[in-house]
Amino acid sequence: MTKYDLFRRRIAPIAFALAIAFISYDTCQKHERTSATIVLDYGAAERDVRAVEAEVWVNGEQVTQFRRSANIGKTQFKASLPAQHGDGELRIDVELTSGEHRIVKRAIHVTEGATVTIQLERDLR
Repeated sequence: MTKYDLFRRRIAPIAFALAIAFISYDTCQKHERTSATIVLDYGAAERDVRAVEAEVWVNGEQVTQFRRSANIGKTQFKASLPAQHGDGELRIDVELTSGEHRIVKRAIHVTEGATVTIQLERDLR
C-alpha cells in the first residue's frame, strides 16, 4: 500500500468526518453567540493613525481580536460574544504616525446584528 492509498483510504475519511463534526458543532453553538459589527471612527485624527489593535473582553476573557496596520481608513470588524453576556470591554491600542501609542478602553453592550460605533477622535488628539 502506497502513502497515497493510505491517505485516500484511511486518513481522508477521518479528516472529512472531523470537518463535518466541527461544522455541525459550530452550527449548533451559534444560538449561544451574539454577533455584531464594531466600527472605529477616528474622525479628523484618521490621517494620524498608523495601526490599530482592538480586543473585546468578557468576564476577564478575550473573545475577539482585530489588527490593522495599513490603509487604516474606515475600520470595522465582526465581534462574537457569548449570548448570555451582551456586555463587554473593548480595549483599543492605536499607534499614531508620531510613534506614540494611545490605549483606549470602552464598555460596550452588544445585541444581535447591531453596529456599535466607537468615537475615538477626542482620545487621539
